Amino acid sequence: MAHKMTVAIEKIKEESPTVRTFFFRGKLNAKPGQFVMAGIPSKGEKPFSISMKSERSFGITIKRVGDFTNTLFNLKVGDLLSIRGPYGTHFTEQGKKALIIAGGVGMAPLLFLLEELLKDNHDVTVINGARTKEELLFVKRIEELSKRVIFVTDDGTYGVKGFVTDVLKELLQKEQFDIVYGAGPEMMLVKAFRICDEFDTQCELSLERYMKCGIGICGSCVMDPIGLRVCRDGPVIKKEILSRLTEFGNYRRDASGRKVFFEK
Repeated sequence: MAHKMTVAIEKIKEESPTVRTFFFRGKLNAKPGQFVMAGIPSKGEKPFSISMKSERSFGITIKRVGDFTNTLFNLKVGDLLSIRGPYGTHFTEQGKKALIIAGGVGMAPLLFLLEELLKDNHDVTVINGARTKEELLFVKRIEELSKRVIFVTDDGTYGVKGFVTDVLKELLQKEQFDIVYGAGPEMMLVKAFRICDEFDTQCELSLERYMKCGIGICGSCVMDPIGLRVCRDGPVIKKEILSRLTEFGNYRRDASGRKVFFEK
């Protein structure tokens, strides 16, 4: 059940030059893939994925990209934030052999998922990618958790040189997985979706859209042509629904509702 609370920042961890995880003391009844709306007085609210949760604390991992996140990055331990949530759909456990594919800060909700899958004794392979070594997230933690992890960088500064979708295709050519879970840049996700479709493999992907309310009222995050509300019907979306979204991989809408097309 979603609720609103004001919480103090308990810890701040720098994950990369542009990414930090903010930890809070408080109970959050969340599942992997869900998000919260974090609020700052005079700055409004923004949605962020939950990257970790324990019985008495939780964390959100944030990339510095604009005015709101600049303000967040100026906060210190002890400062207060308004947290509302959790909201949205979550990843579902299917079978016992799973493949996680992440790009950049997309690893945040997938780290939470990885920990939950391993608690239930799933066999999990992780493909974690970024543009360069310094942008790879949670490297040490993932290596501690997973028996099989493949790191991928665009420039080859760490792990395999190339793209996570290339590694995904290579793995699906060799072996079967019950499900693929993914989060990251949309063009990466649409390629992952097509590869999963090619190999008849189920997938659940976490999408991002501009959000205002987080509860399905304002319509800012609606996707064409079926009116899917990412904040309520997503952000985690199954393959059969993704196949009906003509907007997926083509464009998104900005704060004014104008279409912004993805570079291909």
